[in-house]
This record gives sequence, C-alpha cells and structure tokens, in this order.
Amino acid sequence: MTEPGMYLSPLGFDKKMANFNSHGWNRKRMDKPRTLEQIKNDIRSRVGHRAPFNHADKQEAEEVLAKLNSVDGEAWAAVWNELGARWEEKARKAEAGGKRDEAKQAYLKSYGYYGIGRHPFPSTPGKQHAYLKAREMHLAASRYFDIPLERIAIPFHGKEIVGHLRLPKKTPAPLVMHWGGIDNWKEERHTFAERFVKEGWGCLVLDSPGTGECPSLASPDAHQVHVAALDYMMKRREIDPDRIAVVGASFGGYWATKLAHVEPKRLRAVVNWGGGIHFFFQPEWQERSRNADSYLFDLIEARANLFGKKTMDELNQVMPALSLLTQGWLDKPSAPMLLVNGKEDQQVPLEDFYLLLEHGHPKTIRLFPGGHMGNIPFVFETVIPWLHQKLDR
Repeated sequence: MTEPGMYLSPLGFDKKMANFNSHGWNRKRMDKPRTLEQIKNDIRSRVGHRAPFNHADKQEAEEVLAKLNSVDGEAWAAVWNELGARWEEKARKAEAGGKRDEAKQAYLKSYGYYGIGRHPFPSTPGKQHAYLKAREMHLAASRYFDIPLERIAIPFHGKEIVGHLRLPKKTPAPLVMHWGGIDNWKEERHTFAERFVKEGWGCLVLDSPGTGECPSLASPDAHQVHVAALDYMMKRREIDPDRIAVVGASFGGYWATKLAHVEPKRLRAVVNWGGGIHFFFQPEWQERSRNADSYLFDLIEARANLFGKKTMDELNQVMPALSLLTQGWLDKPSAPMLLVNGKEDQQVPLEDFYLLLEHGHPKTIRLFPGGHMGNIPFVFETVIPWLHQKLDR
C-alpha cells in the first residue's frame, strides 16, 4: 500500500520509459566537461543554500570567483582557505571577548569555507589542510549549539568509527542515523542534523565508507561500519532501541538501502535519498554520467576515491561488486523504505528506484522536480513527516 500523497510504481513498469537512452536531454547535457565559467555560475546558484556553499556569503564568494582561474586542487584550496582563515580569526576574537553567538556564527562561516576548500575530497596538501580545519572549526562551533554535540569514537577492528551524536532533552528518544555521499561528509550534514534533533529525535551523523574519518573504504562489506554503529547506539540509555531510522543522502542512500536489508528487524524506517543500487554501479552508467552538469567537477575522481582508486578504469573494476541485485539482497525482507529523488537526476539512474519497487517488500516513493537529490527543501519536508509516521508512538 502507498501512503497519502505518495506514488508507488506498479510492478511490470515498462523499463523503456526509464531508459535514459530515450531522453535526448541526457545525452546532450553530459557529453563534455563544463567550462570554468559554467562552474562559477553553478557556484553562484548554490551560495547560501546548497552544499557545499550553505554558509557562504554572496559578496565573499564573488571575491573568490574573481581570483579563481582554475579548479585544480591547490588553486581551488588556496582561495577558499583564505576566507576560512579570515573567519577563523574573527571567531577566536569573538570567543576571547565572550561573545558566544558571534563566535558560533563565525566558526560556522569558517568551517563552511574550509569545507569548500577541501571539495570534493582532500586530493592535495591544500585540500587536506582545509579538511582538517573544517573539522576543527565545526567542533569549535558546536561548543555553542543549543543542543550539544558529542564526538563519539566506536571501536572497530582496531580503528575507530567517529560520529557526531546529538540528543534531545527528552530521552529515551528515537534516533536518526544519518550520512551523506561522496563529497558531503558528516560536518556538511549539520543543517539536516539540526532539523532532526529539533523534531525531538536523536541524531548520529557518520562519514560514509571511503570518506572523512570512516575507518573503511567502500567495498561490498563496508556496511559493517553501520552495523557496528547501530550496535553501539542500541546500548545507549538515551536511545529508544525500537525506534531507530536511517537517512542516507546521495551515495549514502546506497548504504541506507543495504542496511535496510541487512537489519530489517532492528530498523523502524529507512530513507534512500538519491542513492543508486545496481545500474549506477555499471561501467556504462559511469561513462554516461561522468560529465553530469549537476556536479561541480572531478565527479569520477571523487567516486574512485571512495575505493582508494584514482581512474575510471580502476573505478569500473570495483564498482559492479556493490550491486545489491548481484549480491542477492533485493528479494530479501527490508525495513520500511521511502525513496526520494529528483526526476531529472544525471548522477544516479532512476532505473535503480524502479528496480527497488519491483523487488522485495513494497516501498514508498516520491519523485520531485530537479536533478540529483531533487529540490532539497521540498524533499526534506516530505522526509520529515514520513519519519514521524514511523518513529512517533
């Protein structure tokens, strides 16, 4: 059964309708890399409201864009790190003066600019510096959050799973485990974590395999990171173990879907927000999507980095093994699932969503206008009430 306002594709969906070869716009718009000017215009459209530019200022962004002659790693990192350092200095002065709110906002600005500087992943010394500073500034800002942030470290095969845990005042509470994709790491999930805890839920934000501080690269078994985190959270007295949900964004939607099938009894609800599960991992799609104009730059390199690889050929050797269809999970029981995405996604094939509908337990789906991840404010306002239906007593 579908839920009110949701659309569930019938079985027997004509796959020709989902075959991207039939859509001329898909071929035409992904045939070559974008120019620097196109990238700059994309940045302008994102400033102040879309990752990784949520905390950026329009005037300061224009200051950077005027200097930016290349998106090569060190050139990119240098201009954004300069802004990160500027706001870090402001934050420390405000903090020394006891100006708590001013310090918080300045630290958030600083972490935001450093986060842009390491985008999409720390591939050069300048980007590595930016990533470490982004982590430092985010934790500095968290000292002033209304709802405290606890940095946790869960033992895992001689390493640690690092997460950011936030808990509401009323406990034991439901929990949302949350993570992003190839370039949106736990620090950049700040806005979403804020909303989850304000809804009265706990929120644990993790780095997906191959990103940030995650102790594992992407692999068919990397979901064990999430299983270990789930084990840990079920033992926390502040958490209601019968009301745990997972929300995975972009590539993180894949790990969410995997966990929905691995842990169908322990999870109350799972959201796949824009993650591929089979067709996405095939070489044909990697070639077709490599120049998706919804991605700033270095898409293939960022995907390869998840596996500790660098090139398209290396990526194509390891990606197919992640297919949940090939692994045999799709016809097994799963936790209740909500699938959401933009219907013009160029980074992840919608065929993967229809494939999920044709296998296993029934799922709920809602597609939105827009490309990858859809029109985010509208998507998130669909995710929140669906989670309430599942998590509220």
